[in-house]
Amino acid sequence: MNSADAILKRASIICMAKNKVGFARYDRALVGFTLALLLIGMVMVFSASSGMSENRFGSPYLFFRKQLIWDVLGIIAMLITMRMDYHVWQKWAFALLITSYIGLGAVLVVGPVVKGARRWIHLGPVTFQPSELAKLALILWIASFLDRRRSQIGQLKKGFIPPMLIIGLMCALMLKEPDLGTPLMLGSVCMLLLYMAGAKLSHLGGTFLLATLPLYYELFHVGYRQKRLMAFLNPWANAQGAGYQLTEALMAFGSGGIFGKGIGASQLKQLALPDPHTDFIFPVIGEELGFVGAFGLVALFVLWGWRGWQTVRRAPDLFGQLLAAGITCWVLLQATINMAVSMGLLPTKGLPMPFVSFGGSSIVITLIGVGILINISAQCFGQAPASERRKRPR
Repeated sequence: MNSADAILKRASIICMAKNKVGFARYDRALVGFTLALLLIGMVMVFSASSGMSENRFGSPYLFFRKQLIWDVLGIIAMLITMRMDYHVWQKWAFALLITSYIGLGAVLVVGPVVKGARRWIHLGPVTFQPSELAKLALILWIASFLDRRRSQIGQLKKGFIPPMLIIGLMCALMLKEPDLGTPLMLGSVCMLLLYMAGAKLSHLGGTFLLATLPLYYELFHVGYRQKRLMAFLNPWANAQGAGYQLTEALMAFGSGGIFGKGIGASQLKQLALPDPHTDFIFPVIGEELGFVGAFGLVALFVLWGWRGWQTVRRAPDLFGQLLAAGITCWVLLQATINMAVSMGLLPTKGLPMPFVSFGGSSIVITLIGVGILINISAQCFGQAPASERRKRPR
C-alpha cells in the first residue's frame, strides 16, 4: 500500500469513528430530492391509476394504497441503510450476488408468464422481481471487486475478464425472461465503473464490439423487438398495432401544452394509454402538468444526480467512489431511458421511472441504494474532492 492509499484509509477510519458517535452529517438535499420524487410518484400513481383501478377492481385507491405501503417500507429501508457504514456491504456483496443469480434462475422456472415474460416471483401475497435486486447486487460486487483488484484492473485475465463473465452471465439470465432494457442499462453502468477504476480502453472497446453481436440478434431476429424497432422509426404507420403505446404517449404530451390540463384531468389515461401508472407514467405527467411539470420533474432528477455526483467526488475511498457512482448512474440512466422511451427517442423498453412509477421491488431496492449513497456522503462530510486529494504531496 502506497502512502496515498494509507492516508485515505486512515481518513476513512477516522470518519467511521465519527459516524459511530453521531457526528456524521447526512446530505439533506439528497434526502429532500428523494422524498420530493416519491411524493410526486404518489400523486401521479393515484391520478394515473384511479380510473383504470375503479373500472377493473371496483376501487380507485387500490394502486395508491399499494404504492403508499411500498413507499413507507422503502423509506424505512432507506433510513436503516443510511445509518449503516457502507463498508459493511463489501462483505455482503458476494452473498447478494449469488442470491440474485438464484432469483433470476428461479423466475425462469416458477415465475408466472405476464404479458409474455417471466419477471416476477409470487411469495404469498407479495410479488418480487429478482432483476431489481440484481441491479444493486451487481453494482455492489463490481465496486468491491474493483477495489480489491485495483492494481490488476489493467490486466486482461486477472482484472478485466472475471467481472465481464459475472456481468455477462447476469445479463444473459435477464435476456431469457425476456428483458433487454435492464441488461443494457446495467451493463452500461458496469462498463462505466470499469472505466473509472482504470480499465484499458482497448479492453472496453473490444467488449463493446463483441456485445453488438447479441444485441443485433435481439433487435433484428426477435419478432416482437423487430416490430418495436420499426414502430419506433415510424409509429404512425401502425398506430393501432406495434406503434400504439408510443402514439398514445405522444398525443398525451401534445395535449398537455405548456401548463397541462390539471391533476386528474388526463383523458388518454382512461384505458387508452397502456400502463399509465407504470412504465408510461411520464406521458400522464406531461398531459396533466404540461411542459412545465415535465421539465420540473427532469430538473429534480438532475438535482438529485448532482448531489449524487458530489458524493462520488468526495467519497473517502475507491470502494465508496465506485459504489456511489454506480448507484447514481443506475438511477439517472434508468430515469433517462424511461423518459426517452415515452417521448419516442428510444424504442419501447419496460423500465419504470425510479421513485415515480408504480412498483414494489423497484421502490424498495432503489431506496436501499439511496440509503447507501447517503451514508457514503455522510462519511467525511466536507472532505475535498478526490481529484484534489490526489494532487496533494505524498
